[in-house]
Amino acid sequence: MAAASQLLPPLLGVAAGRLSTPPRRWVAVWCLLQAAGDGISLAVAFRGHNNIWVSYVFTPVGGAVALWALSCWQRASTGRLALRIAIPLFLLVSVGLTLGVENPRMYSLIAAPFHALVLFFAALWTFMTRSLAERGRLLRQDWFWILGGIMLFTGTATALQPLGWYLLRVGREDLLLSAFNLKAAMDILAFAAITLGVLCPLPPRHSGGVFSPPSSPSASSSAPSAWP
Repeated sequence: MAAASQLLPPLLGVAAGRLSTPPRRWVAVWCLLQAAGDGISLAVAFRGHNNIWVSYVFTPVGGAVALWALSCWQRASTGRLALRIAIPLFLLVSVGLTLGVENPRMYSLIAAPFHALVLFFAALWTFMTRSLAERGRLLRQDWFWILGGIMLFTGTATALQPLGWYLLRVGREDLLLSAFNLKAAMDILAFAAITLGVLCPLPPRHSGGVFSPPSSPSASSSAPSAWP
């Protein structure tokens, strides 16, 4: 159920024609990567193999895509540049932690919390900068719901794998299952919020972080154009 919820933003976004802005498209790609990772992990588990390594591959790639999506919502060019410069650094640290510290057959103690915290604070920063500058109703803004969903998803993911590592070591698989079920419920709420954001009315051209001056009115048209 939680994995299926990750497909709602891209599928409903395409069906409703609401993925015409860069941040929404990149968020849709991130959702697809999350769903693909979960699908592969499930397939590997069904074959009786250790599937923990899948998250070590998909999480940093998805994180890089999410950071690019967040950069598209930054109003200031310095904010966009900072997040985009952070992407290769994020990937380098991820590779270093995975190869130098972690055991890809065990739950992550450092890499997974690092990934989640970076995305959480990047989403929080973007949320705060846009909230302070927003003059309209927040509940009508796509970024309000999408960034809120990303913060919920990453915030609850921060301690999940270290907790899983500990519970396996002490033989509390029952608590581990409960923790993953709780995380699944939070993920469903997170992607429901992201879906609401994707289905929001398309924003004016200047609110996606890129401003385009309005067209000069022609003799045959007096209505202003709107950017999807």
